[in-house]
Amino acid sequence: MTLQQLRYALALQDHSSFKLASQKLNISQPALSIQIQKLEEEIGLTLFDRSSGPVSTTSEGKLFLIRAEELVTGASDLKSYSNNLKSDFSGKFKIGVIPTLAPFLVPLFIDHLQNEHPQIELDFFEMTTNNVIDGVRKGELDTGLIATPVNVYGIESTAIFYEKFFFYSSTPIPFNQEILIKNLDYDQLWLLNEGNCFRDQINNFCDLNKIRKGKRFIYRSNSIDALIRIVDVKGGMTILPELTTLSLSSEQEENISPIGKKAREIGIINRKNNARKRFADSLIQSIQKNIPSGMLTSKGLEVVDPEIVMD
Repeated sequence: MTLQQLRYALALQDHSSFKLASQKLNISQPALSIQIQKLEEEIGLTLFDRSSGPVSTTSEGKLFLIRAEELVTGASDLKSYSNNLKSDFSGKFKIGVIPTLAPFLVPLFIDHLQNEHPQIELDFFEMTTNNVIDGVRKGELDTGLIATPVNVYGIESTAIFYEKFFFYSSTPIPFNQEILIKNLDYDQLWLLNEGNCFRDQINNFCDLNKIRKGKRFIYRSNSIDALIRIVDVKGGMTILPELTTLSLSSEQEENISPIGKKAREIGIINRKNNARKRFADSLIQSIQKNIPSGMLTSKGLEVVDPEIVMD
């Protein structure tokens, strides 16, 4: 069994096609097929079902390739291990960030982080939660910033801060007035598109089945900024995480109301035994120094679990 064979198997799993996988690997299809067959014979398992296209991973194959992915990414981590031992970080650091967080968080800490580590190249990717987790697990990303905790094999998470949830309305809300969820008019509520982790958390305390029922105008958005503008133009309300409210105008700030004590936990995810974890720790410190201090504790808050589970 070789690392090369494991990389070949992981590529086939990703592309579900010998043709596409061989093109990605820049080898011939017969060469790829021979190496996969040798690997399966050596370990005594059938990793892939070839009976009908596209090629699919067997149940045993999925479990085996999770461990194989750890070995491949671990070998890749060795290349950056020497940089991690130096007092000054250098090289490129790839960070995945979910869309409901990236435009509101990154501007708060990026200058501080670059001043602390001028030799590092920071490459941010705005991605969905599942893609961030998948990228970190495969070693395509060094770390990720998402709503945590997560229950994913090979991934560990560390809480950084907590964001409360707020209603944002098209009209001013009396100071300190709390809008009760049980009294919510779902006809007037705008939310992010399906598949968004923030939306899934909202599903824990709102009945999303009622949101779009009977509406003559539906706006399927992946942008919180877009929802704010829709509310301003079409009326109604939406739900915002706390950092979003920091960029509102003074007039718009009059249109927000807290949703009880509900909040989400924002954390950093890494592969276990990540060779670049020391820089990830510096990233945590930089974030915590540049967000409102009241967001650093969950005391008195009802933290909503994003319920992220992946194979």
